[in-house]
Amino acid sequence: MNLGRKLLTSLLTIISFSLAASLVSMNDTYNFGFYIAVYPIYATPLIFLIGLPLSVLVDFLLSKMRVTNHALYLIVKFLGYACAGFVGMNIFVLVMGAGKDIFNFRENSPLTLHGVFAALIFVLIDLGLEALFKARKKKS
Repeated sequence: MNLGRKLLTSLLTIISFSLAASLVSMNDTYNFGFYIAVYPIYATPLIFLIGLPLSVLVDFLLSKMRVTNHALYLIVKFLGYACAGFVGMNIFVLVMGAGKDIFNFRENSPLTLHGVFAALIFVLIDLGLEALFKARKKKS
């Protein structure tokens, strides 16, 4: 596992997630510029403090599984990251809400969907950077 690659992945995920979520969230009241300023404020600590450690944990568990089929490996990796996004946002809701209304599905489901979406962006960027770094290392 390359921690430098994970940090770069985290930074690119914050930028990509903020852009994508801002495009989806903008409306007549608040425009794209407002959301592009607000989303990184919330996404940065979540991705660095919760997402990055959960990513390292998922990768550690996947390395212990030793899946030989590449398609099955990718499916398990995507599901692992999606679960990590779900768990990470529930940790955030638990900490920020001080345990209140954590089981209120109607209010927490949009937050958990944002967490899963950010985790899937993270894994896509991580897979891309991993392939890029392997190709670059192989070339030199």
